[in-house]
Amino acid sequence: MLANLAGNVREVRPGAGRVRIFVEGLDEAMEGGVPRGHVVLVAGPSGSLKTTLCLQMLARHRAEGTPGLYLSLEESRESLARTAERLGLGPPGEFVVDVGRMRLEHEAAHDTKDWFSVLRDYLTRRLEKGPLGILVIDPLNSLYSLSSMETPRRELFEFFAFLKGLDVTAFLVCETEDEEIAFPYHEDFLADGTIELTFADDTGKVELLVRCAKMRHTAHSRDPLRLQIAGGRLTAGPRPSRSP
Repeated sequence: MLANLAGNVREVRPGAGRVRIFVEGLDEAMEGGVPRGHVVLVAGPSGSLKTTLCLQMLARHRAEGTPGLYLSLEESRESLARTAERLGLGPPGEFVVDVGRMRLEHEAAHDTKDWFSVLRDYLTRRLEKGPLGILVIDPLNSLYSLSSMETPRRELFEFFAFLKGLDVTAFLVCETEDEEIAFPYHEDFLADGTIELTFADDTGKVELLVRCAKMRHTAHSRDPLRLQIAGGRLTAGPRPSRSP
């Protein structure tokens, strides 16, 4: 079965087009962005701007005419709206789906042990209404706690294969417990790309770093860049040289 699924996964050819992250410096480090159709992990500890990065990316693409969907499994729509307002993006509108509220408001949602299937069914129905260019699921960790995974790697393989078959570019937010980026079920092997956010304090003050650890079909830098936010815009650049 795994071989059949792998055969159905659509390969993204070099030059088939790229999806910008809208982080100046990071896009340039990835030949202009993420290849269309990829499934990409956005991983890092709490407070490392994972949600901010994905929310602003999706909102800016929508402003340019690319339809997208943000599935939030934990953070409320109201909280995401405040983040969008601080970034100058305006109200998030219908593209933010508060899955967490769905879990709280519908009693039957507490009984299901397979939210991977719930999301597959939801996305299949949503795509019947019209195409999507970009999908964000935030965070992937919640699906682990909401599903009884007997064979985690197999179930994740099938879910990733499903996402690749949707003809969208998907970003899966992964919360890590500390600054050491670790993937318990080898998600980084299954995904097409991994963008990591970490903290560093070796310059005398805490810095937020971002790097592209992996991106298939891309000649990319793996060096960490200092991530900053100003005027609602995210930028990434070289770290300042340390004093001897």
